[in-house]
Amino acid sequence: MPIAAQEFPSGASWQGLRGVSWLQSLSDEKLAVLATQCRWHRLEPGQMLHGPYTDRRMYVLVGGLLSLGSYSASGRAMIFGHVEPGFFFGAFAPPQPPQRVSVQVHAMQASLVASLSNEELEALIMSEILVMRAVVQHLSELTGVLARRVVSLGTLSVRGRLHAQLLEQAERAGIEGEQALLSPAPRQNDLALMLGTSREEVAREMSRLTRLGLLRREGRNLRICHVDGLRVLLEEAR
Repeated sequence: MPIAAQEFPSGASWQGLRGVSWLQSLSDEKLAVLATQCRWHRLEPGQMLHGPYTDRRMYVLVGGLLSLGSYSASGRAMIFGHVEPGFFFGAFAPPQPPQRVSVQVHAMQASLVASLSNEELEALIMSEILVMRAVVQHLSELTGVLARRVVSLGTLSVRGRLHAQLLEQAERAGIEGEQALLSPAPRQNDLALMLGTSREEVAREMSRLTRLGLLRREGRNLRICHVDGLRVLLEEAR
């Protein structure tokens, strides 16, 4: 049973806003004022964050990791993607969209989230031109991510979609030489929900990549041993 997020006092947390990239132009004093306007939510792993996409507030992840997903009318689950620290979500939703898609936000790790009303967000970006530019840039990046996801789902096989997802996670984790360490390793069930396939198909392809020497389990982590090799396989699948 999902558990609602807990309110968290803002006074002890404004320093966390310093790590939010699109707020970096604000002084410490302005960040402290902004923190008092925020609602704060602390989530434990597995908890659901109630409100995003229904209450016309903008949410930003200050620390931790979240997943965005939904269920079809038949009960089929799908994960849209993961939210990392600094990303915002839920803002600018129309009051009564003609066809509302139910989006569920769950914590994958212990997480801290702040939220602002649309009115407070509008006041912020209208008074701080650098914040406005950063928000527009952020939205442009999100549009690019969405476009790549749609193209991947529409043009690639399950095998190709898995290769693309692993490469995307490698880029987020940081590539050093030919390798990237995904820590913790992505769960096969989560990958299946993101790719629109079964866990068994993901497991088979992960095993094949391991036999090819492209992947290696290291405890709770997953090492991509040859990033360029994975890129070659993806190009062959296009």
